[in-house]
Amino acid sequence: MFDVSKAMRIKLSSELPPEPVFDSTYRRAPDRGFDLNRNETVVALKNALRYIPTELHEKLAPEFLDELMSNGRIYGYRYRPQGTIKAKSVDDYKGILEARAIQLMIDNNLDFDIALYPYELVTYGVSD
Repeated sequence: MFDVSKAMRIKLSSELPPEPVFDSTYRRAPDRGFDLNRNETVVALKNALRYIPTELHEKLAPEFLDELMSNGRIYGYRYRPQGTIKAKSVDDYKGILEARAIQLMIDNNLDFDIALYPYELVTYGVSD
């Protein structure tokens, strides 16, 4: 059985990134609508905060709730890297090929020159 106590624990830095500044020349993802009940909203916030250091929850929970209610999704805008993001050649990433390909796709989906909505990590795919 999987021992959760020995699972890898990932947390972001306790240094809070600056509030985002959006350039209005870039398209933004459409509002997906907010239709969650109270319990679903709590679960969404808990999921968004699980990698955030506890000392930042009081600051970020209302911010994430506002994103959820305004956009229908929690994007965590504060954690989008500042500046320009450009995909590199798949050979310039580290790791196994599948992981490098995923990183390349993520970078393309955040590139202001390529992405449909570069402020929101919007990905598309098909399921089997």
